[in-house]
Order: sequence, then structure tokens, then C-alpha cells
Amino acid sequence: MHIPKSLSPAGHRVRLLTVCTTALLALGVTAASPAAADDSVSYTFESPSQKLPFMAINGAGRVLVGPAPGGKGGHAARVNIPNDGRSFKSELVIKGLDAGSHRFGFANYLPGDWQPRDFDTIVTQWFSTQDDTSRIKPVMALSVHGGDWRLKVHWMSGGEIQEKIIPLGAARPGHWNQWTFDITWSTPSTPGSITVTRDGATVGSHQGANNYHRGQPPHFRIGAYRPGWRPEKGPEHRAGSSDAVLYIDDIAITSTAAGSAPAPRPTASGGAASPTRTPAATPSPTATGSPSASPSTKAGTAPSSGARAAAAAAPASATPRATASDGSSLPSTGSAGVIGIGLASAAALAGGAFFLMRRHNGTRPNRGAHRR
Repeated sequence: MHIPKSLSPAGHRVRLLTVCTTALLALGVTAASPAAADDSVSYTFESPSQKLPFMAINGAGRVLVGPAPGGKGGHAARVNIPNDGRSFKSELVIKGLDAGSHRFGFANYLPGDWQPRDFDTIVTQWFSTQDDTSRIKPVMALSVHGGDWRLKVHWMSGGEIQEKIIPLGAARPGHWNQWTFDITWSTPSTPGSITVTRDGATVGSHQGANNYHRGQPPHFRIGAYRPGWRPEKGPEHRAGSSDAVLYIDDIAITSTAAGSAPAPRPTASGGAASPTRTPAATPSPTATGSPSASPSTKAGTAPSSGARAAAAAAPASATPRATASDGSSLPSTGSAGVIGIGLASAAALAGGAFFLMRRHNGTRPNRGAHRR
């Protein structure tokens, strides 16, 4: 730091103090101003203090964290819908994503005693909340129907909902499925795209319209939802069915550039891309807390802000998150870390300035000793 010789000792001190104060103020402003959200989030369920995101639960279903089955190791979220005549949905809901391009990665596991049924069990869906209160289908839904995986895509044409069903291969109970969905949402003027991989192999794709082009951008839901078990549907679909139990893990959502889908290896026969693990006994979950179920919400509608569970917060292993006006969680930049770094840097700067001032005063001739 250069100090002009024309300044008096008092002037030197004032100037150094001004420099340090300015630096502290600048760093304080930087720390207090969060950067733009990166539109990405992840959940691995490994932290003992981890809490789940918002839960959309109808009836007595639960989402609890416990040991991962199937030889995977670590922890996973166990999703349960009891066949009690009123329960039909247990899902985790992640909102706050924009209508651009994203990669959705996650793993799911159907236990070895999974019971194939001739109706949809939706395990992942992308839902676009509409301005009106009418019930509407999800824009995309991954489900197991009978013994097969399939993807339903919906869009609007001429005021009517259109549907495309994409087969994704045989379901394999006792096996962890590693899914990746590369999605670019369509607009009224540009087509969208969907590329689906399972265990590293492409199992399905779609080009064209893939949402309703109205309402809110699609948000992400994962867990279990059986539309046929809604009470108003009657008891016929429940007859002879066991509880719906499955596991989910390794949720990772990242914002991507349009058309940035990976180049996976070719699809194996029957949609299977990796050898089947030997099924292991399904362990009983041990909850890391007592997740509060939300009040019952309509299927196909986004939960209200008042329905947020008390335990709904970002996990310790995920990016620190802020809360949006509707109660949904949004990514943040971790301002505490920025503030800590800023204060440490300012302290180092102030210490350096003090050292230079002392050094400068120590080398100045003692003029008073030479006066006569």
C-alpha cells in the first residue's frame, strides 16, 4: 500500500481507517446480497438430521428414511400407501423450477414381493398447477402398470388433452433402477423433448408438445400415487391388493441447456441395461424424525401453502434453501458462508493495514530528538 509522504501521521491513520472501512462496507454489501438461484437441488437421505421436502399425503401414507434395501447400502426413503379405503398418495414435492431444460435423476426400488396390478402406480410425475380449480392430468407421469414401466405425456390441442403412452420396458422387482429424464419443456412456438434412460440405457423418448403451455411451470413429485385408489373410484381396484411400498433415493435435479441429453449406451433386450441384483430382505425403516403428513389434497393439484408439513425443510446434504411466497423451497447461495469469508477477508485486510501503519511510523525519523 503506497502512502504519500505529504500526509501527516494523523493523515496516514485517517486514510488507512478509510480504506479499511470502505472494504468492510463493500464486503458486507456483497455478503448481504444473495446470488441468483441455480435452479438445482439434490436429496440423498444420508444425513442423520436430514429432513424431507414437502410431503403431499392423502390418507395414512408415510414417507420415512431408513436403511436402503437390495444391497444398495446407505439410506433411502421408504414410501407407503396402505390399502385402507382412503389412502392413495404419498409423495415428496419439489417446486420452484423454471420452464426451461432440466435433468432429473433418481433411483427407485420395487421390493421383491411387489404385486403387479392392472392399474397405474405413479412413482414420479411432473405437474403443472393451473389457474382454475379443475382437476387436470400431470403433464408427465412415470408409472408401473402390471409388470411394465411406462411414461404418459400430456399436452393440450384444440382445447382437449392429448395423451401419448411410451413403453419403457419390464419392471424388475428386487432391483434398483437408476433413472435419468432429460426434459426441455415445449412452448406454444417451439417443440420440447424428453429422453429417458434407465440404468444407463435409453428406453424412451418424445419430441413435440409436452405440457399445457399455461399455468405454472411443471414441478416434480416422487413417491407413490394410485389414482384408482381414490375413494370416489370405488373399492374394485383395491380388492385383493396389498399395501403399496417402494423406495426412492439419489434425487438430483439440475438446470441444463436445451438438447444436452447424454449419449447412453444402447438399450438392452427388454429395456434392461444391467444385471439384476440378488434381492435382499426388505428392512424396516427407522425414521430420522417424525415427518408430519400434510392435510389431504386433491390429486392432480398442487398443495396449498397451509398444507406444508412442519418438518418440511431442505436436507443438510443439499444446497441451503430459502422459502418462496407460496411456501415452496427454493435454492439459495448459503449467505452465512459468504458472510464468514467476507468478514475474515476484511479482518486480514485491516490487520495488514495496521501492520503497514506501524512499520511506516517505526521507520519515520524522530524529528523531536533533533530539535535544538
